[in-house]
Amino acid sequence: MVDPDQPRSAPLPARYSAVRLNSPEWFARVGEVARVIGSDRFHRELVELAGAAINHDACWIIRYSRVAPPDVLYTKDVASDVVAYYSNLYSSVDPFSEYWKNNGSPGVLMLNDVRSPGRAWDMYHKVFQTLASISDELGMFFSTVGHCCFGLFLERETGRFSQSDIERARLIFPMLEGFHRSHLGALFNDLRNPRGPQVEGFITRPTLIEDRFGVDVFANEAWREAAQRVPALADAVAALRVAPAGETHVCGSLTVKVEVFDRDFPLAPGGRMYVLDAPQREAGGDPDRLLEDALGIFTPREREILLLLMNGQTTGEIAQKLSLSKGTIKNCRLRMYRKAGVGSERALVKHVMQSIGAR
Repeated sequence: MVDPDQPRSAPLPARYSAVRLNSPEWFARVGEVARVIGSDRFHRELVELAGAAINHDACWIIRYSRVAPPDVLYTKDVASDVVAYYSNLYSSVDPFSEYWKNNGSPGVLMLNDVRSPGRAWDMYHKVFQTLASISDELGMFFSTVGHCCFGLFLERETGRFSQSDIERARLIFPMLEGFHRSHLGALFNDLRNPRGPQVEGFITRPTLIEDRFGVDVFANEAWREAAQRVPALADAVAALRVAPAGETHVCGSLTVKVEVFDRDFPLAPGGRMYVLDAPQREAGGDPDRLLEDALGIFTPREREILLLLMNGQTTGEIAQKLSLSKGTIKNCRLRMYRKAGVGSERALVKHVMQSIGAR
């Protein structure tokens, strides 16, 4: 694992190599994205287009929300057990999710941009990323509705994204965002058509959309059911019709939030969307306590060495950092292997991760 604090080195070969942005292949991929706007293939093609411009080994698409846990929508060349570990535990310490919850904005974001020292970072960067063989991440954030976004991620297994990779990502982002906005508009245009494209990626909670005159344009089944159960919901909507975007109104045990659409929004120009907050899933546990419990079988010195191993440091580097001999470090590693009942460093890391996931 490469530490984000370390200087950038020359990027190593990746599984997928970038194409020239003026090549026939690039324009063919651009055309394919345009062709599938409004279909359920769109974001997969969009991340493929981003990947065609930047050397990478794997990709993810994750939906982030400011009020709900991250949701993995798509991966490529990512093992299923890694996705399961992320979804069941490590999504709660995902620094990109924390960035979005803290009023993040659309754009290109690097792993080093979201570093926040602490045990949560240690669990994500040193434990999860080590097991997932993620050396560096490049994220592109695209706003949707309801304080949500789609995060498209390209991953490197070795080395880091180069400065030219980052510059390329920022160069193509406005085009990708334009495609995304067109796709979003196409989906909302077809909301009233029961045979139109599915919009689960955008509307996952009880939702009502009105035009600028306060006339209903769309309400999903979850909203209609809530309106029947809670008649006061109509009063909450009336109160929010003149409220600024982002305002909330408490309606019994429910909270209603409002968003205001742009004048060029296809379905309801200048209209409003009202969303009922979904119940938040209980957190998987305090990161500090989870990591501390998982490392409980090791001595303080063994824990220190283990975290350095997880951070990709060699025996020699650890010996130098701790002012110990290489032999002492090797002996300490063997003791940790015996305690964990494993025979390799990778198995030791997996044992720690499984121990955390079981708590």
